Amino acid sequence: MQPSDEGRDRARPGDVEVQSDHPARPGGPPRSGGRLRLRNWRVPQRLIVLILVPTVAAVVLAGLRISTSVDKAESYGRVEQMAEVGVEITRFVQEFIAERDAAVEYIAAGRSDALLPALQTQQRKTDALVRPVLEDTDKINGSYGSEAVRDATTVKSRLDGLKALRSLVVGTKVPPFIVLEKYTEATRELTSVLDGIAQNVADDKLAESVRALGALARAKEAVSRERALLLIGARSKQLDIQELNELTAARAQEDSELAAFRDSASLDQIQLYEDTVVGPKVDQARDVRQRVLSSASANNGLLPASLRTSHAASAMRTAMTAMVDQMRQVEQRLAGDVHAHSDEQGTAARNATILDSALVAALLIIVLLVTIVMARSLVRPLRRLQSGALEVASSRLPGLVDRLRDPEAAAGGIEVAPIEIDSTDEIGQVARAFDEVHREAVRLAADEAVLRGNINAMFVNLSRRSQSLIERQLRLIEELEQSERDEEQLGSLFRLDHLATRMRRNCENLLVLGGQEQARRWNKPVPLIDVVRASLSEVEQYERVALRVQGDMTVAGPVVNDLVHLLAELVENALVFSSEHTKVTVSGQLLSGGGSMLQITDNGVGMSPEELEQANWRLANPPVIDFSAARRMGLFVVGRLAVRHGIRVELRAAQGGGLTAFVVLPDAAVTPGEPAGVGARGLGSRDTGGHGQLAALTTTGAEPPAAGGAFRQDDFGPAAGLGAGTGGNP
Repeated sequence: MQPSDEGRDRARPGDVEVQSDHPARPGGPPRSGGRLRLRNWRVPQRLIVLILVPTVAAVVLAGLRISTSVDKAESYGRVEQMAEVGVEITRFVQEFIAERDAAVEYIAAGRSDALLPALQTQQRKTDALVRPVLEDTDKINGSYGSEAVRDATTVKSRLDGLKALRSLVVGTKVPPFIVLEKYTEATRELTSVLDGIAQNVADDKLAESVRALGALARAKEAVSRERALLLIGARSKQLDIQELNELTAARAQEDSELAAFRDSASLDQIQLYEDTVVGPKVDQARDVRQRVLSSASANNGLLPASLRTSHAASAMRTAMTAMVDQMRQVEQRLAGDVHAHSDEQGTAARNATILDSALVAALLIIVLLVTIVMARSLVRPLRRLQSGALEVASSRLPGLVDRLRDPEAAAGGIEVAPIEIDSTDEIGQVARAFDEVHREAVRLAADEAVLRGNINAMFVNLSRRSQSLIERQLRLIEELEQSERDEEQLGSLFRLDHLATRMRRNCENLLVLGGQEQARRWNKPVPLIDVVRASLSEVEQYERVALRVQGDMTVAGPVVNDLVHLLAELVENALVFSSEHTKVTVSGQLLSGGGSMLQITDNGVGMSPEELEQANWRLANPPVIDFSAARRMGLFVVGRLAVRHGIRVELRAAQGGGLTAFVVLPDAAVTPGEPAGVGARGLGSRDTGGHGQLAALTTTGAEPPAAGGAFRQDDFGPAAGLGAGTGGNP
């Protein structure tokens, strides 16, 4: 489908040779010297050079300083945002683990209605913190690094799964330990984000604070998990082996995370922890935990007798909750320190950037003022001239040329607006000269449009005359067919009839090239199968065509003749560019989204991807007729006919070789109701198979095309791999 290179470097008939009064220099126009010569400098350049040298060094140095400051400010801005994410995560986790413990106790109590209000209240507290976390994580983008983006995605995923997690609590009979594990898994992923934040922080002090915050958050989570397990044991009076092992693991994790906290925290932060997480409640919590571990390990999970009462369980919950709350106080202080430190560093970096930028901006403003004062009287007219010339070249002139494609517009004349420069100096003279060039270009385009209109009129006149003769010839042939009794002579007449029909289609091609429509037009719907058969009557080797078209589809009357013409071009192309021993399949059916689709598939020579791309572009955007239309008349005619009725035609490679043409008819072209009830002969194209060959072409109804399956409106689009195509070059 690609244009031939033949003649590309040679003159074509009708080309005009442009002569010059001066001999051309080899390689292009006369040279005016190098770009560094003073006479080739632009006016602003000549003015800028006066002040460029003394300022360039200062600007470069200041630019480097500003760049460094900006990078630092952006880095601390990201640190601030990540620190804010960490703070919001710790707030959310505090309520989330409280919800976990309430859910576990609710399940351990046999999903008691008495505990449900407390669980629902805690869930509402958790929900209130979801939005702040999502708002902060949404600000994490690619500039934060792949790890930060991955952590943000993890957070969003866990928050999205909150509803499903809660459904295990109320809507199922899942045991409390399974729910505890699910909540704990989500909590671990959320708190692990803090470690990722620490790895992306360049400031060592801030990174250590974030690590300490993460370790403390995990230690607090371990204590909360111990509380949940103790509540399970209090309700059932004992712990099974899984619960006991988990309690032991939570105790070990608490010690490990507190050790990590002490390694990363400052002395003040460690002292804060020692002074806060202390007191009778903390001692009681640790004592209860140790007693449960000792008793359960020695008595097959059985809790001490003193802890099996409801009063003891309530006291145990109070003590463990007090310990968690005290650890939360320290966590809040650490989170505040992290946020304050990152904010302080970010503010300092931004202030430095602003100061450096202000100094450089002041210098540049002075330079610009001097330059503007010196250059204004020269540069502004030149810019108006440049913008006016570019507007003419890129907008006004192409627009006028498009309008002049209509011969009537060309005959009426078009006024050319001059460039808006009213001075009489050299710049004004150049503007007037450009206006003359503009007028001459428009005049030439108008002459070309008139010539094109004359050529179109010649096409139409020639086509009308030829059509009249061909119609008379067809009527004469039909009379001879009706009176002929010799089978051999009758076959020859049928072949002659067929050739005349093809000649009529070629005449109709001339009408399309001339921009005219056929005089023959149907005003009633016609069955699609009759339309397809009529198109086959206009091609040779129609007996090689297999039809698989649904019989309940009809085509709107105004579309019938053009659709017959369009399909005939595509089918003939498929037959010509495929082996005479192979079949060409024409299939079609309704689309669920509206309209219908036909497929014309062959096993021919195919086309390269580049040829397919160019062919599909020409089908969607039929060009103005030129010398290339004669070489690709079929492609040109198909594109024109398709655009006329809103039909979509696209080509792609067929499976197993060859090509497939897709013809998608819009709703306006496919009509419901009773069809006109005509055959191929009634459409104006004779049944060239006088012995029933064309009528014998079978229709298999709703048999799907090669792609398989029912069609949807989306089946014919980019997702289906369009861009591949049909048998040969139309």
